[in-house]
This record gives sequence, C-alpha cells and structure tokens, in this order.
Amino acid sequence: MAYRKRTLIKTIVMAGILAQGSLSETRASSQIQQATGTPLTISNPGFEADFTDPGCFSLFTPTGWTVFDPNGIFGGGDVVGALDPTGQTFFPAGAPEGINVGLTFLNGDIGGGPMGLAQVLGDTLLADTVYTLTVQVGDIASGTGPPPCDVFGFFNLDGFPGYQVQLLAGGVLLAQDDNTLAATLVNGVFELSTVSVTIGSAHPQLGQPLEIRLINLNTPGAVGAPAIEVDFDDVMLISHPAVDVPTMSNWGLVVMLLFMMTISTLVARNRRDAMTESAI
Repeated sequence: MAYRKRTLIKTIVMAGILAQGSLSETRASSQIQQATGTPLTISNPGFEADFTDPGCFSLFTPTGWTVFDPNGIFGGGDVVGALDPTGQTFFPAGAPEGINVGLTFLNGDIGGGPMGLAQVLGDTLLADTVYTLTVQVGDIASGTGPPPCDVFGFFNLDGFPGYQVQLLAGGVLLAQDDNTLAATLVNGVFELSTVSVTIGSAHPQLGQPLEIRLINLNTPGAVGAPAIEVDFDDVMLISHPAVDVPTMSNWGLVVMLLFMMTISTLVARNRRDAMTESAI
C-alpha cells in the first residue's frame, strides 16, 4: 500500500515536469518560427534587374512592378524608374541593398494625388498567419548627376512629399505604414518601414493574391523645398504561423485537474483497502 502511494505521488510530480517541458518546447518552436519565417517571392525587390548608369537615374517601369496611378497623372513630369546613387550626394551612403533604388518622381502634377509602384505576388492570403512587410524608404538629397546625367542640371530635391507602404489582398488593404517615418527622415537617408498584420481563421480575403504598393503621396512642399521624390529599396515580405502558445495558467489548470483526479483515486483506494482489512 505504501508503495502504491509513492507511485501515485511520483506520477503527480512527473505530470507537472512534463507539462512545463512541453510548454517550454512549444514556446521555443514558436519563437524560432517568428524569428525566421518564410520569405515570400517578390520580383525585383531591390530594383537591380534594370541597368542604370552609376550616379544616374533611368525612367522606366521597373521589371516586375506596375505603376500605381489612381488619378491618371502618370507621364510628363510624373515618372517612375531606378536610381544608382553610387558616389553622389543624392544618397551619400549608397543604396541600402545592391546598387539601385526604385524612384517615384512627381513634378508634373504636384498635389494631384498619389502615385507609385505596385506588385501582385504569386502567394495568396492564408489563415492564421502573420505577415511582416519591410521596405527601405529614402528622402533623396539635392544634387547633379555625373555624365551623361549632368545634362539635366541641378535637381532641387529638398522637402519630402510623404509615402505609404501598403500590403493588400485582392485589392483590399490589410495594413499600411502611412508616412510614419516623415518626422525623422532627413535628406540623403533611408529608414526602414515595417508593416505587420495578423490574419485570423475567417478573414474575408482568404485565398486572394497578395499585393505590395510603394506610394509617393505627392504632398506639396514649400518655397525652395518642392518635395518631389520618394525612393524605395530592399522590399521583403515574411510570413509565419500565428501560433497560439498555451499560457502557464492553461497548463496549471491541466496539472491541477490531474492532481485532483489522482488524489481522488488515492483516497478511494485507501478506503477500499481499509474496508478490505476490516472485513478480514
């Protein structure tokens, strides 16, 4: 009988240890998934697919991207393309990734509405998933390019027209960075924009294609600071499962229930053994 009691007590202790170990393992697995995640495929994420002369810009729709132009202002002085800032005052530290950056230059219809770059991905919106979109956003400095771009003369690029970095599914906005870096960005510098969203099990856009938009808000500047251009680089989208990690209170309840069931069994057996001994 004493042996049976010791066995039951050991069972209770082991249940608690196993519960704690299982919780720790689940948490560790969740942390690894969230730290690494799965990079989703983006065409030409660093705008390196098209050639641009060092220190110069080229005007074209970058490979893999389309023009986002809800107000029909594209053309004339409102253009997109790529810039290689190597060795120039535009971005003294160069591109954050590779040698090129994507540009959105709006000088024809200042204040005429936003315009930018967009890309629909091959991946679709999944349930119970966390998506994190990161993009380098640049506030270009004024300057003159080297030959052959010196023919364009000096560009006054002071001021900042504002930006948005958006993640969509089926054309419906999921989350965005709405110009949050504007207060800290300075001329000639890039800063990291981060957009994160958790998708539940019943989101109405499940199965719809994901889309990224990089937008120049085209907010008018001031005298001497026209606020014309926003540049983008190093676009990344990471997904990982939205793991619901059990809390200590959940596991504590399991252990408590197990403890109560074990005690109940022990008491019942003690009574039965006592009755048996009395009968003998």
